[in-house]
Amino acid sequence: MREEHRESFPIVRHPAPGTRTPILVSVPHYGTRPLPHITRDDFEHHDGEVRSRRGVVRTHTTREAPIFARPLVLADLEKRLQTLYDPYYAALERLLAELRQAYGYALLLDGHTGSPRRMKDHQVIIGTRRDATCAPELAATVARVFTGHGFEVHKDVSGYTGGNIVATCGQPRTCRVHAIQLEINASLLMTTTVDEFIAQVRRGEIPEKAEANIARIRACLREALAALPPVLATVHEDGT
Repeated sequence: MREEHRESFPIVRHPAPGTRTPILVSVPHYGTRPLPHITRDDFEHHDGEVRSRRGVVRTHTTREAPIFARPLVLADLEKRLQTLYDPYYAALERLLAELRQAYGYALLLDGHTGSPRRMKDHQVIIGTRRDATCAPELAATVARVFTGHGFEVHKDVSGYTGGNIVATCGQPRTCRVHAIQLEINASLLMTTTVDEFIAQVRRGEIPEKAEANIARIRACLREALAALPPVLATVHEDGT
């Protein structure tokens, strides 16, 4: 990351005055600055050289092709973690603490688009670590909104039960902070197949967006964000 961008990272957008709610929306893979949602120590290294096809920093593709022009050493990895990973988690912790201080509770909605190859026919998956990271009523509210707009919704599907952000932040019983992972199949945003989409990107073309589906998803998000605060208040109305 360029030096001039360090001060503005992570990007935090606050609601307009008078519209604040106890909900924090996290988009860790926003724009062109993807962030890991897995644990900080999830990488492999041999003789001081990082080599990993999965994990917090990937140095090779699944076919063992190197991603970087030169090997990534542990010092380089630590610098990337301090620049990208740590600030994001610190921002989440601070913002959730502010909401909990203001309302007595908080909810993190962690948004992702998932690979069509991995999600297959699942359109929307809600991850709660099998109800460990949020009250069931909250997940049911999100599911009801998306189902009402014609999307097929599943919960805690294997591989999508909730990543490290949800697992770390979602502490409803001890801290009154809930967390839900919302995974939307990226195929819903495209008008082409996945293979055609990749081919277009490689040719430098801009693929056509599925505008109708995008509008439906935006409507779902707006409705969910409006419906969740009163449910959250009900969950904690007895002070627990």
